[in-house]
Amino acid sequence: MFTNLESFSSSTIEVFVFELYSIYTDAFQNYSTSEQERLTDALDAIQLDTNDTSSSIQLLVSSISNVFSLANESVDRCKQLTNGQTIISLLNVLQKFFISYIGELKRVVNNIRERNTKILGNEDWELFQQTIRILEICGELILAYEQFESSLAQQLLQMINEWPNKSNKHKQHQDLFDLAIESFINKTSSSDKHDIVSITNALENATYSLFPDIPKLLSKFSDECHQFSFDAVFLPIHSLLNGFSKLPVWSSDNRGTIVADLPSFSLVPQENITKIGQYLLMLPQHFEPFNLHDNRQLGIAFKKGKLPYLEDKELYNDLTSCWLDSIALATMRLCIEQTLKIQTLSSTGLKQLIMDLQYLYSVLEDFGLKDVADFRDVIELLNTAEETFEELARHKPARMATTIRTMRRL
Repeated sequence: MFTNLESFSSSTIEVFVFELYSIYTDAFQNYSTSEQERLTDALDAIQLDTNDTSSSIQLLVSSISNVFSLANESVDRCKQLTNGQTIISLLNVLQKFFISYIGELKRVVNNIRERNTKILGNEDWELFQQTIRILEICGELILAYEQFESSLAQQLLQMINEWPNKSNKHKQHQDLFDLAIESFINKTSSSDKHDIVSITNALENATYSLFPDIPKLLSKFSDECHQFSFDAVFLPIHSLLNGFSKLPVWSSDNRGTIVADLPSFSLVPQENITKIGQYLLMLPQHFEPFNLHDNRQLGIAFKKGKLPYLEDKELYNDLTSCWLDSIALATMRLCIEQTLKIQTLSSTGLKQLIMDLQYLYSVLEDFGLKDVADFRDVIELLNTAEETFEELARHKPARMATTIRTMRRL
């Protein structure tokens, strides 16, 4: 049809193209809005939640491929409709789409947590395994997003290379039709050509993201998933330590009785304390199957998120060590917090407290926990004789020493 373009001027071809493509004017002018609505409707059509936790988790798994298929289809439509020249507008559309999707994932995870509220605080390793699966989903999502962004960046470069170059004085006549189409796109839509060039230059920076809000949201989502998983393990310990500072044994005064005169070695840790110790010693067998070396998704989720109380995760090579230290540190700090809330100690209460803390201290040492200085300080301040307390207190944290001095009525 256009075999003899040399006989037409560029203005004539442009008029023809504008007439030919005029039926698409509304589509170009409302491109962002219509694409956003299309993606929103598609996301709404994806089922993400049921009343059953296992089924909800399976729906979350399948949703990842569905969502990124939708995103890729959106990119393809942009390339077909505008030759990619509205890609910046599409980036904004896709970012809103991903934000909505991550929001939906958070909603589903929160629903799962709420459904299991009564279980949290009780030992339930099936729930822990389900939270680990959620962490794997988080890792799968991060991997899928990074792959999508990397692919899109490559497509941006390819699109720029394929665009007609108006500055080329030797442009062949057969390209005039393409130039006319480009002119139509520029006048009927918000062409992003110049912005794209800026973005492709910025892509040379390894930290640059096509979707600046998404990496932060993914990290936050990973944090929340780790918190859920952490709570599934730690809240049973929290329940056992709840009210530890208010136990009547601390203030009971058995002066003059046989109990008051018993040596410390005749005491045993209280039941809740031994339960905590037994629970902690059982943790490694539950964590071993989830090793970072064998599970890329968990590794990615852990890299982007964090476990509570774990300050320097770069020191760890496997998930088991991470989890053991996280739970052990949380237990130690909660125990210290509860101990320092004790108002007063009788001689019997003091002996019992020292026994309880020494037992937990030995368990934490068995874990290989290195950051136990504060716990050791508490035990030493409780265990030292009255006449040596002040000398020892000079080398301990001031608040801790003051609290224990008051507790012991020294």
